[in-house]
Amino acid sequence: MSSQKNISLLLSPFIIIGIGFLTAIFFSRFIDGWAWIPLAVVYWSSMGICIVLFKGDRPIKSWLRKSNTSKLWITISLIVGMFPLSILLMNYQLFDSALLLILWLIFAFINPWFEELYWRGVLLDGLKKDWSKWFSVVYSTLFFVLSHPFMWGVFSIASKSYHLYIYLSLAGIVWAITYFKTKSLRWVIFSHFIVDIGNLTVLTFLNIYLPPTM
Repeated sequence: MSSQKNISLLLSPFIIIGIGFLTAIFFSRFIDGWAWIPLAVVYWSSMGICIVLFKGDRPIKSWLRKSNTSKLWITISLIVGMFPLSILLMNYQLFDSALLLILWLIFAFINPWFEELYWRGVLLDGLKKDWSKWFSVVYSTLFFVLSHPFMWGVFSIASKSYHLYIYLSLAGIVWAITYFKTKSLRWVIFSHFIVDIGNLTVLTFLNIYLPPTM
């Protein structure tokens, strides 16, 4: 990867979050929490473009290869993923329409693929070619965490919780290590899927669900 491309990769989180922030600001003026839909489309599209631009000759399926055996980190990743399931179990009654249920499932199925292929795939792998492995982990995790308050947090109260930031920091580091240990994003994507199921994403975007501390 050329030095210019390396700099572009390093700056790509700023661009993705910046575009997402402007999208959230604009649409939330007209449709409040439903701004999550255009934001999701813009966010996934911008990550998709970055994945294509920065993956080089590497096929996307190489990140989805069969995992190397690392029972410890796969187990830790799954445990971290299951933490938010308690939120679902205690608040499932908030799904008072089929539309909310469908949108929640659609988001949970799509989002982990784009986020993991970008944050733990292209970005993490690209950075560690020129920087230390731990700098790459911290850098990618930092901006992964910041994307939540600066994009979803524009209209979602729950996305501005410091408890969320702590959890996402832990999850981001665990997922990065799991990827390094298994050489695959399969288990990471699955763990992320469980998280998006458990934390009631769409309900938090619409402020139907609010954490007890807020």
